[in-house]
Amino acid sequence: MKRIILIATACFASPALSEPSTNVAWTADTLNLVRSGDAARGAEINDALACSSCHGATGASSNNTWPSLSGQPAGYTFKIMKDYQDGKLANSHRGELMTYLAEEMTDQDIVDIGAYFAAQDLPAAQGEGGDDVARLLDLLGDPERLIPPCSVCHGNEGQGDFPDYPALAGQSPEYLARALHEFKSGKRENDVYARMRLIAAQLSDEDINALAGYFAAMSAE
Repeated sequence: MKRIILIATACFASPALSEPSTNVAWTADTLNLVRSGDAARGAEINDALACSSCHGATGASSNNTWPSLSGQPAGYTFKIMKDYQDGKLANSHRGELMTYLAEEMTDQDIVDIGAYFAAQDLPAAQGEGGDDVARLLDLLGDPERLIPPCSVCHGNEGQGDFPDYPALAGQSPEYLARALHEFKSGKRENDVYARMRLIAAQLSDEDINALAGYFAAMSAE
């Protein structure tokens, strides 16, 4: 079901790409590498790189500038860090800083810190959420606009899914809205098959704000 929906969406209006959106391929070797992550060593890397200064002590960010990493699927952390290494997200001050840090990390470092964050609880809910528009988009999508349900990829409780679908529950609404706007404008283009760009292009600003508040208010439980 997930694959059919995403392929149909990708065929709707595929933007021209001069290069692959990501260099990460989910081969058996890559999957095994991600599964080899050592959470204890990841905790040491988290301390050594002072990740907590931006993302919080255990990956639950206390500000709106940086996303929470706690509870993220290890595969998502691996993919996005590799995208930073490859310069796929170096189009902002935040992106440049993360690119600089990622360039100093080995693949084992990345999977270890990914295992550490994956072992943490999702961040606590923020705000009240409960918007009917966002709830319908999450559970049913909008077939008329070729928007698949958010839950197909991001889980029934916004918990993300293996290998590289990020958790959305408990993220700050400001961060979520910014990410969707960047996909919508094409500023962010590290999504495979341009799937998030195609979806975000169909969302109104009101939709984006509603979804951001809805997922931010999802309980970590």
